[in-house]
Amino acid sequence: MTRIITDEKKINEVLTRGVHEVFTKEDLRKRLMSGKQLHLKLGTDVTGPLLHLGHAVVHRKIRDFQELGHKVTLIIGDFTTLVGDHSDKVDMRSEAAPAEIKKNEETYKQQFFKTVLKEQTQIRHNSEWLKKLNFNDVIHLSKQFTLQQMMDRETFLLRYKSNNPIGMDEFLYPLMQGYDSVALKCDVEFGGTDQTFNLLAGRKLTEVYGIEPQSAVVMRLLTGGDGRPMGKSLKNFIPITDNPFDMYGKIMSIVDGVIWEYYELVTRVPMEEIDAMRRGVESGENPMQYKKRLAREIVRFYHTADDAEKAENVFEETVQKGGISDELVTETHVTGTMTVLEFLKQAKSGAVSSAEIKRVIEQGGVEVNGEKLTEMNRETEFKSGTMVKFGKRDFIKVI
Repeated sequence: MTRIITDEKKINEVLTRGVHEVFTKEDLRKRLMSGKQLHLKLGTDVTGPLLHLGHAVVHRKIRDFQELGHKVTLIIGDFTTLVGDHSDKVDMRSEAAPAEIKKNEETYKQQFFKTVLKEQTQIRHNSEWLKKLNFNDVIHLSKQFTLQQMMDRETFLLRYKSNNPIGMDEFLYPLMQGYDSVALKCDVEFGGTDQTFNLLAGRKLTEVYGIEPQSAVVMRLLTGGDGRPMGKSLKNFIPITDNPFDMYGKIMSIVDGVIWEYYELVTRVPMEEIDAMRRGVESGENPMQYKKRLAREIVRFYHTADDAEKAENVFEETVQKGGISDELVTETHVTGTMTVLEFLKQAKSGAVSSAEIKRVIEQGGVEVNGEKLTEMNRETEFKSGTMVKFGKRDFIKVI
């Protein structure tokens, strides 16, 4: 039997760190102090193959609860993914094929357990209960909400005012997610601020079905490098599957203004230390040392301490000193006179798509022996000793 921790200081930390709101905090505090093992719930739609640090904010919070001794059910939204969550979308979402959902699910589970403790987690699929509902059930669920409640949601309101289409199926999404709570009868559900309506739908529907309403923990959203909430659709995310060098480099590229946000949401460095670092920067200290520590903390969590140290050495050698690290160099036997596009297609051997290679070339991300090449059709001689830089941290040496 897992030991349940009821330390008041730890519980207060769990209920406040990175948390936007808890419905309702005092009820949940009492449950956590009771010594009873709580059943947590997180639903996730498998809309793509990658999880990123923005997802990890909620996952780290779930792990906090697990470290207090509680268990979690990860709901794979194989049924809800067919509709898609439009909470933060300003356009209709394209439908996902069942085969694609199944493929993405496998990568999701592997990545989920990079953050969350596997031994205290079970996995369910919401098709188990949602497929069993008939049309009368759907009507009953629909009666619990009004059109005004749906249209008050910011993204729907924006689309309505802009004459962008809103599908009737989109209104069913929070009903389906809410019914997940009815089916599992959990104690606590998690989500970001963009999920608030869906989380509250779960609380309402459990009450309708005579079940004690679950608590809902609403987490703040992580900011991406462009100042907007991190997300796959915005292409401003840092995948948790990134290699140590890319992960470290991307974290070092975030603006200084969000360093403390990343510390609080993505690491578990004590808040007292974070406050002390913040005060130091406000007093004139260079934030670089603290950004480096941030990058080390995140890389170490998703990889190893050795990986974090190597990534920092590579960053200092390549970015700060302008050199080339052996850790980032791969070798190729591709030689001859050809365009850089043709060379990279052969040298990368299908690891990178032609479209991605073209994009990097057009954006000035390719150099040959230190010379930037942006002309797609310009022919160049590639011979032994030629060094090609592809992107920020990828070097190819011809041997």
